[in-house]
Amino acid sequence: MEGILSSAIDPQEIMKFEKKYKKEEVMGEVSSTTAFEYAWCLIRSRYSDDWRQGFSLLKGLYEKERDGQAKRDYLYYMAVAKYCLKEYEEALKFCDGILKVQPKNHQVKELKGIINKKMRGEGLLGMAVIGGAGLVVGLGVAVIAAVAATRK
Repeated sequence: MEGILSSAIDPQEIMKFEKKYKKEEVMGEVSSTTAFEYAWCLIRSRYSDDWRQGFSLLKGLYEKERDGQAKRDYLYYMAVAKYCLKEYEEALKFCDGILKVQPKNHQVKELKGIINKKMRGEGLLGMAVIGGAGLVVGLGVAVIAAVAATRK
């Protein structure tokens, strides 16, 4: 699981599936298989714009799909895309949606655990950043007050 979340795909692979996607798009209709393959490549890219585009493709597939298993797959990869985008709350919502229907889904449970771990780790980092920013703001207010007092 960690490999999927941390390894980037070869840009040549993305271009191969992009070419296939665009060819079908020009022909008038992109198959769900082609759209999924391209989206899957995009969410494994190194670039956040690709992750957003991949998420968008997956969302479109999800909205059109009637098959429950395919919908689950799209939700799962949408959660992966949101993880990559560091939109952890959204990623967890997708995981929870799957777990309501498939409470024993080990793959989703593992992804949810990774997301929670990442949130805890970044939460501590976030608190340190906020604390540091508060110190800087506090010093700024003290300097402004001192300057104002000397002008009186």
